[in-house]
Amino acid sequence: MYLAKFFHRAPGDDDRELMLIPGSDPMVMGIRMNWEGEPGSDQYLREEFPDIAEAAAAFRRHITELVATGYVETHHTQHSLRNLLPDPQAKPDWQKGLDELMVLALSAPLAEQAKQLAALRGTKAEHEPLYLWLAAHHGNAAGQDAAQTARFAEQARDVLVARRAAGQVHYAWSIYENDLEGRILELLSDAYLQADNPDAALKTIEHLCKTAPNHERILKRAEILCGYFSERREEAFDDAYQWSRFGGYEDITAFPGYAEYEARRRAGMSAKGWRWKVGTPASEADVSAAEQALGVRLPDDYRNFLLTRGETELLVRLPESSSELRFYTPGELATQQRNVMDFIAHSEDELEEACAYFRKAYGVSLRHLVPVAEPTQLSRCLLLHVEPGERYGQCFQWDHDGAWELEQPQPGFDVALQALTDGIERRDAAQLAFFDL
Repeated sequence: MYLAKFFHRAPGDDDRELMLIPGSDPMVMGIRMNWEGEPGSDQYLREEFPDIAEAAAAFRRHITELVATGYVETHHTQHSLRNLLPDPQAKPDWQKGLDELMVLALSAPLAEQAKQLAALRGTKAEHEPLYLWLAAHHGNAAGQDAAQTARFAEQARDVLVARRAAGQVHYAWSIYENDLEGRILELLSDAYLQADNPDAALKTIEHLCKTAPNHERILKRAEILCGYFSERREEAFDDAYQWSRFGGYEDITAFPGYAEYEARRRAGMSAKGWRWKVGTPASEADVSAAEQALGVRLPDDYRNFLLTRGETELLVRLPESSSELRFYTPGELATQQRNVMDFIAHSEDELEEACAYFRKAYGVSLRHLVPVAEPTQLSRCLLLHVEPGERYGQCFQWDHDGAWELEQPQPGFDVALQALTDGIERRDAAQLAFFDL
């Protein structure tokens, strides 16, 4: 995380950037803007500190010094910016106040944070996702009512989503939107758990593991599964088996049943080598809406899959490796189709050329290939052909490295799934390659 402030002083040939960089080795760094000297020599300040409180105090001191010498803080926030351009605008006080709240959340006692939260009430700041997240963060750290903490975090999430959908900006200093959203959802999951709502906690962290996975989030999901969902405990064991070498899984590996699971995995005796994750079936209305967006009726075998399994994963568990095949919800199909089309062809002319090639080489309509599932963290997918006619319902594997190629053709969705699961059981190299195993 880089928390950057920018300062302008007329005539503007010596503007400055000041950064507070939290972390295990907190730092304050100063950059000369509009630099025309030796590359890499634009840095005028670099101070390292033993803790974030000292770094924050130095950051404030350097801000005061810049203002005292005629600099005005500007509205810019992008930490990689190196030129303020003509006539930069001053940063509003409410945004400065929100910046200070962020610094206090990193470095100051809860009482000081509470004072700043109160000071910003009634200003534009209190409606920003950053303020709402920090209010939830403060409540959680202070041991306040978990339901109230969850409400603040829900508001932060909802405002962020609503503004994104409406194309409206939000102010979060120099914190990237995806980073802020991830932090909001992590806190929301914790708050749900403290409010005795493990279902909501799991749903929230699972969404985050799908959209922005990292070690801490996968561990949090495993802890919730192990502690509250006995019927899915083996999924937590899966994670521990794969990731415990990075630390943090000690409670899970000590759980009754894990030793037997580990022995079974290492011996290659995990039966088929695959199983289904508990899914969320789609409704008929969801499927119908997806068909309307796509302009076609989906094949019956795939429709039945959506209505019975829906949003789910095929979990592949081999002695030394793991993978997951994630199936999209009906609402994701049209977006995923556009994503693949945009990757294959970057212009209308190229799209026409690609359509002609796919028709000639494979007998299918490129515009009617719909991605229905993807192996996690791989740029591959399972494509379903939905153009009415002889090849309606056929399935193919697709990889972005061979964007104009279709592999492993199968006559239908159910047949494609059977080929995958049979291939996993036989340890067939061609089928395992789809999972990069």
